[in-house]
Amino acid sequence: MDQKAPLQLLILEDRPEDAELMVHELCRSGFDPVWKRVDTEYDYLKHLSPPPDVILADYTMPELDACRALQLLRERELNIPFIVVSGTIGEDVAVAMIRRGAADYLLKDRLGRLGPAVKHALNETTHRLEKARTEKELLASELRFHTFMQHNPALSYIKDEFGKILYVNHAAGYAAEVAARLNAGDAAVFETGEPSRMIEDVTAPDGQPRQMLSFRFLFNDAAGRRLLGRVAVDITEQKAAERALSDALAGKDVLLREVHHRVKNNLQTISSLLNMQAEMLPDISAHQALRDGQRRVHSMALIHEQMYGDKDMDQVDFGEYAQRLTRDLLESFGAAAERVRLRFALQPVSLAMDQMIPCGLILNELVTNALKYAFPRDRAGEILIALACADGQTVTLTVCDNGVGLPPDVETKHPASLGTRIVEILTKQLGGTLVRQSDGGLKTTVTFTRSARPAGGHL
Repeated sequence: MDQKAPLQLLILEDRPEDAELMVHELCRSGFDPVWKRVDTEYDYLKHLSPPPDVILADYTMPELDACRALQLLRERELNIPFIVVSGTIGEDVAVAMIRRGAADYLLKDRLGRLGPAVKHALNETTHRLEKARTEKELLASELRFHTFMQHNPALSYIKDEFGKILYVNHAAGYAAEVAARLNAGDAAVFETGEPSRMIEDVTAPDGQPRQMLSFRFLFNDAAGRRLLGRVAVDITEQKAAERALSDALAGKDVLLREVHHRVKNNLQTISSLLNMQAEMLPDISAHQALRDGQRRVHSMALIHEQMYGDKDMDQVDFGEYAQRLTRDLLESFGAAAERVRLRFALQPVSLAMDQMIPCGLILNELVTNALKYAFPRDRAGEILIALACADGQTVTLTVCDNGVGLPPDVETKHPASLGTRIVEILTKQLGGTLVRQSDGGLKTTVTFTRSARPAGGHL
């Protein structure tokens, strides 16, 4: 047995038997009505809350007629299906009731149409309510879109394939004529179908040139039309700030290069003065001490010279520096340059200024020590300078010679020289380790962790 459809029913009828006939016919049509019969305006209004599903009304009654009942519904903006069921009603009257908002009309002697009429009225009302709800939601959506886009600082517009502007906001004072002039980028996106991103030069309505970062993309509307959307952000101020920052950085580079250049010149002057002073001293020990000091100053001057010439002044390739320094040292020892050969195994390792200076001084001391003591009595030999940073962090600097090596009792009978103390102090400054091996020569290895970022130059 099919389940009957529930129906809240209000009947305006002064004849109880006619109301019962209506209810009976609705039951035969598959409804399960819960109904109330009224015949006065007071009772009618009282039963409109909660609103019934359907109202069936006789056209004429002593205290309330259908026209008045329909008017009361409109005044209260109640969308309830209203069907006129009358014993005698002319076609002109029936049409007039339909125009006033009645859902249908029928004669009492044709109640067989009542069930289908109620079903049709309920469906029409549901459809009308859905349509009204959809239209209301669409209107609200359009209002949200319009409000959002008008407050959006980015210029936005929608065009069709013929270049017609369907929508444009007025963000940042950009008028529709600006959007109308930007056709080249639009045509390219329509042609390829691919979204684009570009910086465009435009003239604002006030005549000022502006730069816009534009995004273009295609989409289809509900009708299937291909449309183009463009969103453009004014980046004029950002580009101006970038240029100002670039100019400032360029000025900083010039200043830093000038600083390195002047420091290098001053250190070279000091080195020359020490060299001149050494030449004037008759005492061999004093002469040698000044020459050692002159070499140390030169090693630092060479770092500033290389930093002045490199594109990246934050870090310097220590491998390139090591070759230049050791060759200068070998040349400074005169006759030793003819019988001592330099050999290199240098990887390119960039060091920041705070590690470059101590590492350069360490290299200066180790190579100087080898040139002074490893090859006595005109002995020939070789010095190997190796540099590696296999894991990108751990730096290993090795200076190895095949000279006479260290005496067995050097640690107990001979106090550490100034050069040795300098190497130990600078290794500690680097946070590294120092290992010496003397077996058929002297091998000294300094290991430390490379700075992750340049720490800024200082001596």
